[in-house]
Amino acid sequence: MSPAPVILHLDIDAFLASVEVALHPELRGQPVVVGGMPTDRNLVMSCSYEARAVGVRPGMMLAEAARLCPSAVFRRGDSQGANRLRERVVDVVLAATPRVEVTSIDDLYADLTGTERALGLPVDVAGELRARIRDEVGLPVTIGIGSSRTLARLAGKLAKPGAVAWIFGGSERAFLAHVPVAHLPGCGHKTGRLLERFGVRTVGELALVPREVLFTSFGAHGLVLHDRARGIDHEPIEPSYTLHPDGTRTARAPQSIRRDGTFEPEEGRREIVRAMLAYLVERAAHRLRSHHVRARILCVRIQHVDTRSAAAIARAADPEPNFAEKRAKFEPATDGTAEILARAQALFDALPRRRALVKRVGITLEGLEAAQGFQRHLADDDGREARADRERRLDAALDQLRERHGFGRILRGASLPLAETHPLEEDGFRLRTPSLNQ
Repeated sequence: MSPAPVILHLDIDAFLASVEVALHPELRGQPVVVGGMPTDRNLVMSCSYEARAVGVRPGMMLAEAARLCPSAVFRRGDSQGANRLRERVVDVVLAATPRVEVTSIDDLYADLTGTERALGLPVDVAGELRARIRDEVGLPVTIGIGSSRTLARLAGKLAKPGAVAWIFGGSERAFLAHVPVAHLPGCGHKTGRLLERFGVRTVGELALVPREVLFTSFGAHGLVLHDRARGIDHEPIEPSYTLHPDGTRTARAPQSIRRDGTFEPEEGRREIVRAMLAYLVERAAHRLRSHHVRARILCVRIQHVDTRSAAAIARAADPEPNFAEKRAKFEPATDGTAEILARAQALFDALPRRRALVKRVGITLEGLEAAQGFQRHLADDDGREARADRERRLDAALDQLRERHGFGRILRGASLPLAETHPLEEDGFRLRTPSLNQ
């Protein structure tokens, strides 16, 4: 008989703010707000619990945060430090089990099924991991334990901040009965509001809704909610790393790569927007090659500032006329920076233009497949290498140089105009979202 599943969900509390405290211990105990200075037209990305105690929340304007908490310490965020500390957290968890799935920059799942005889009770393992991460990395974490991903995440919500909670096997339905439906993974704000209109406010009430009704209302996603409301979640943990005998590890290739650049304040110069697009392509293509995969589909998107009045937005049939995107396919799949950049710029030029400032531009690479080597081309008429071969050699050389000196030390000319608006550091331009610097 196979052992009962034991899934651990680890969430780093107030991640970006906690990173600042870990890197600058003198900030410990102070209200820390990450996102920029109070005079910036930016939003709060993260804030410590000392700041939350007086009403500061992620997503509010920095100026409002300064009004609520005049004593707050405002920081712009450290992308390099955040990635470095997150990797150290992963190292600690991998020491307990190789079955670790990193799902975002600040949380991960670990499968402890069948490890009780070797490691002890799951709650003891979680307590040891929490203590090691606090002592060795300097970050506070919350850990939830359950028989599935859904229950482990919900247990973590119960334990926040900084504690450990375990939903025992056999008590899942009783626990879920009183959980607010908005806390159920996969039930976003829009779905939650619609369910509340139907009088469904708890997961227990959602479990009573017939399967057919949820399918009619939400499609296949309604069936997923139906199962999760009953504690049914068979989605396995997909290890994010392959561990090697020499102690090194290789990251699993992602299913897609998405990069977005947000302009704050909004940008009206087209050359700066194109430079941001070029930089995002450089980072995305570099990550393709680091995972030894190639992309078949490219999506380019742009979002302008919505200049309509609130009344006009309420009357509009299209809630996001300021958003547009275009897609293209590569035949064959590619990981070449020059090829992806040329196609991205062509798609960008084909997007509809609006007489409004640009708020965000982004790309997504999809249809990823393993790179199986390449076929060299015959020489050109003048005896030189074919362009594709030259670009491939150039990408390989740049990747090696960036590995040695830092990504921001070597950039293509198309990205350089971005230096007018964004600080350039060793790891690259300082973007609005630190997780994008990878």
